[in-house]
Amino acid sequence: MQLTSFGHRAGLGVVLCLLLFSSVVAQSDTAQISGFVRDQTGASVPGAAVTITNETTQLQRKTVTSDEGYYVVASLSPGYYTLSVELTGFKKFEKTRNKLDASVNQRVDAALEVGGVEETISVVATPTQIQSDSAMVAKLVESKQIEKMLLNGRNPLLLATLKPGVRREGALTGFSFGLTSGGYSINGGRTQDMLITFDGAVGIRTRANGTSIGTADMDSVQEVQILTANYNAEYGRSASGQIRIITKSGGQDFHGSAYEYFRNDVLDANSWSRNRQGLEREASRFNQFGYIVNGPVFIPGVFNTNRDKLFFLWSQEWVKRRREITSIVTVPSLQMRQGNFSELLDPGNPFFGKVVTVNDPLTGQPFPNNIIPAERLSANGIGFLNAYPEPTAGFLQGRNNFIQTRPQPEDQRKDTLSLDYVANERHSIKFRGSMYNWTSVDAFRSGLDRAVTDWDRPNRTGSISHLWSISPTMINEAMATASVDVVHIGIFQEGGRFLRSQYGINYPYLFPERKEIPDKIPTIDISNFQQLDGGPYPAFSSGPVYNVSDNFTKILGTHSLKLGILYERAGQNDFDQINVTGVPGGTNNQNGRFIFDDTRAGAPSTGLGIANTALGLFTSYAEIGPRAYTPYRSNMFEWYAQDSWKATQRLTMEYGIRWTYVTPYYYSLWGNIAIFDPNRYDPANAVVQDPTTGFILSGDRYNGVVIPGDGWPEAAQGRVAIADTGEFDRLFSGEDLVAERHWGNFQPRLGFAYQLSANDVIRAGAGRFMAKPGVSDNVFLGGNPPFQPMISIATGQADNPAGGQPSLFPQFFMTMDPAFKIPEAYMWNVYYERLLPFNSTVSVGYVGRAGLYLERERNLNTLPVGTLYRPENAGINTNVLRPFKGFAQIPMAENAARSEYNGLQLELNRRFDRGLAFGIAYTYSSSYDNASDRRYRMLNPLDGSLDWGPSNFDTPHVLVVNSIYELPFFRDAGGIQNALLGGWTLSGIYQYQSGNPFHIGTGEDFAGIGSGNETQLWNLAGDIELSSGDRAFSEGAGDSNFYFRTTDSGGAPIATTPAQGTFAAQTRNSAGYHPGSHNMSMAVFKSFALAESHRLEFRSEFFNLPNHPNWGTVETSPRASTFGKVTSKTGNREIQLSLRYSF
Repeated sequence: MQLTSFGHRAGLGVVLCLLLFSSVVAQSDTAQISGFVRDQTGASVPGAAVTITNETTQLQRKTVTSDEGYYVVASLSPGYYTLSVELTGFKKFEKTRNKLDASVNQRVDAALEVGGVEETISVVATPTQIQSDSAMVAKLVESKQIEKMLLNGRNPLLLATLKPGVRREGALTGFSFGLTSGGYSINGGRTQDMLITFDGAVGIRTRANGTSIGTADMDSVQEVQILTANYNAEYGRSASGQIRIITKSGGQDFHGSAYEYFRNDVLDANSWSRNRQGLEREASRFNQFGYIVNGPVFIPGVFNTNRDKLFFLWSQEWVKRRREITSIVTVPSLQMRQGNFSELLDPGNPFFGKVVTVNDPLTGQPFPNNIIPAERLSANGIGFLNAYPEPTAGFLQGRNNFIQTRPQPEDQRKDTLSLDYVANERHSIKFRGSMYNWTSVDAFRSGLDRAVTDWDRPNRTGSISHLWSISPTMINEAMATASVDVVHIGIFQEGGRFLRSQYGINYPYLFPERKEIPDKIPTIDISNFQQLDGGPYPAFSSGPVYNVSDNFTKILGTHSLKLGILYERAGQNDFDQINVTGVPGGTNNQNGRFIFDDTRAGAPSTGLGIANTALGLFTSYAEIGPRAYTPYRSNMFEWYAQDSWKATQRLTMEYGIRWTYVTPYYYSLWGNIAIFDPNRYDPANAVVQDPTTGFILSGDRYNGVVIPGDGWPEAAQGRVAIADTGEFDRLFSGEDLVAERHWGNFQPRLGFAYQLSANDVIRAGAGRFMAKPGVSDNVFLGGNPPFQPMISIATGQADNPAGGQPSLFPQFFMTMDPAFKIPEAYMWNVYYERLLPFNSTVSVGYVGRAGLYLERERNLNTLPVGTLYRPENAGINTNVLRPFKGFAQIPMAENAARSEYNGLQLELNRRFDRGLAFGIAYTYSSSYDNASDRRYRMLNPLDGSLDWGPSNFDTPHVLVVNSIYELPFFRDAGGIQNALLGGWTLSGIYQYQSGNPFHIGTGEDFAGIGSGNETQLWNLAGDIELSSGDRAFSEGAGDSNFYFRTTDSGGAPIATTPAQGTFAAQTRNSAGYHPGSHNMSMAVFKSFALAESHRLEFRSEFFNLPNHPNWGTVETSPRASTFGKVTSKTGNREIQLSLRYSF
């Protein structure tokens, strides 16, 4: 594994260095400026010389106006620019502080006056402008907001929540500083369908859970660009939205800062839940500290003496979080560890609350005094009991007899480097690189400290681009990016608590070779006691993503033409793909899993699971062999063409097309993936099964299983065990790919912006957008049999599991739909924006979105409705009745779900100017789908009509208000007045968000289809909704406070079970909505001037300032005693202090 990890690090560096000299490189985060030059009469001024100057680096770009007096300068780095226009016979025009944002065309017109060029008309731009020359729905979080906005955890990704159409799971005030995608839904899209980029480099893992690759250092971020709808053909790879993080660059002057953010639990309020349990505040420490410096790279008199060639930015940040987690669980008593169960004869015993007799499995008679003779005890069984921590002396809470508080440390380190090199007026090179390291040790695993997880995630992103200004009207941008997500998951070694030998456990393995940790404890499941979980680790995975692309721009009069190509090579080196959900007696632990229950499925038993443990009498034992390692890979090719046409002074038309080809799903470099193909299943060769147990007695267990391809690649030799034996060569399909190829992925984009007046613009557009699928982390094709061997034993003895009854359980098999299409969406929008007094803008818009081919799961091996309730099937094992014999569930990932979104979006915005910035973002929306995430399992796999309903993330109302205000008092005063009364800044955020939808159901199989983890819904006989005034928080099952109505006026239950063999009429997420939430946070900053250009700033930030706990979710299971009640609250005030020195 270390060699693999090293290879990726080296590969990242080599690729970036080699591509420095390449002419092709991903989507760029550049800006564009354009406008008309006219004289005092309003006539066009052709041939005027236009110069655009970067005010930080002094880099200049030049062009001349067209016959229409129009100019365009493209591919500029975001920032502040000066526009100057010169023509003989006119005064020179100069406009400074023009703020250019990434991805958006900014219009800046110039009005020339008659006079000499030695005379200059100087104008200073206002920071707030309407978006008059672009149809995109693009939002920006500018540098001042990033600098001054309080953010719990300082993750700039979460700033996207400040904009309409962007909805996040959880409160903006919630603490988040680690690896996350933000839990965003942008205009009704899934998190996995959006794209995060860091300076053009892909920032989303190839593993399909959508987690980000790294977290940007707040101090190095220049702006956060959010593309929510109708973005140009230049932007691909997402069918939802894009969040683009753009790093600062250096300039001609040196700037820097050093800082620390500090948190301590003594400053915080206690949480509602801990107060209720009588617990003190959770011990917590948080320190976030670092520095940043930027400026020119020069050697006086030797290199870059004018400070206009090479610029740098370097930053480092460290995060140290220390907190303590408390676990309260039930463990075996000290007497039980000696085979003594006499305490269970007391009807008041805390474990069962009744008398429990332990029987001798040999005679069926009770053991005297419930004590098993010492000579009958199993050495390994007692070892299993001793592997549990001992009960906590004097502690008893219900049946829980163990309480422990343990540390859970987390550490981060972020390194960011920016380099900008200006070779000359035509050539410049830009490099951006970040290294993000996150390490953590979990406090517990399944509530115990025996095999806790040790995390190490060294993530990397980098991009390098070359800008070639071929002529004033021709520009070429080449970019190469590399992103690598690495995950090392180990077992925390301290104290050796994970070692089985420490507890006297020594049973022989079924697969003794290639154990990652041979001496690790197994997983022990004992009825009515906490699971002792050895877990599936250690494991490793890495996801490299490499992009090269090229963008060419040509200005033809009032047309800005842009062409581009992109190639992406991505994959997942997966040594973490064990998935045996739904396998009877299965395990994810390479060191085995024992199940001890009360009955032992008809075999001799004591009648009590924990007594069976002492005797070593397991119900089932399972063990997996050498872990499967699969190097998944995928290729993507794209091209696009687009035009931005300034048809008139008021009308801008934008149109283009993008084409995408993606390798159908992912293939393996070693050929070691397997799928189930129903068309290759032969019923005539079906296995023979025991009708009672479902065990396979004879026949081909791989009937219908195929391995893509016609033979093993050379790379498989020595790496894939069955490639060397040839045992399964008969499974090759003759077809190289998992799914079908799709060539018709054309994505047209169309939009316009029409300026009604100098202060008003209307924008509209529509288009088709496609997402890049990731490697599914719920369907592991490389973890399927025969690549991941597993043996299960039924009703054996723990001292020698192999001596039990070998059981060929029906196989749990994961597969992929061969028609696996690329997820896509059609989006359309119309927006009106107006420039208001007070340097602010207001916009109102409608956005619609229809998502197609979204991933979900369907169980291919489900039973027809009512099968299990037919009289002739009584007593027959479920798996015997399934259509594909020899298999249990067969979850198939299929891209077949759809979604609909309609949203009204309002925004009032003022960019930072003269000490004040504010924003109000409100979204009123409706989002429906028939699968809200890729892991959603259809309620009825044979009929999807029950699945259509509000999306899990449907949130009708979202309101976010933010502000920054530098108090004007004594700002220019000197001496003690300024030191005490000047330099104060206030910053605040308020967020309201309505709740998510729910349905009423349980996991019971009323329909008789042999369901796995699907919920089945109940019938609702009436309206359950209570008015807001009648809803009340509940203290538990004993009160009459409800969030929704559970009985009708006559006292009859509203929720009733469907008839056996049927589904309820209720559809998914149709019963109501959970409680909403609102949060308010505020910060106070005090700045001190130390000397010229040197400042010291103290910050105090109050998250959830009023200490308002929001209601938790409502209980939706009719079987629960608190059905219809809200019994929990979340959220507490947290305080953060910081000190910063800057120059």
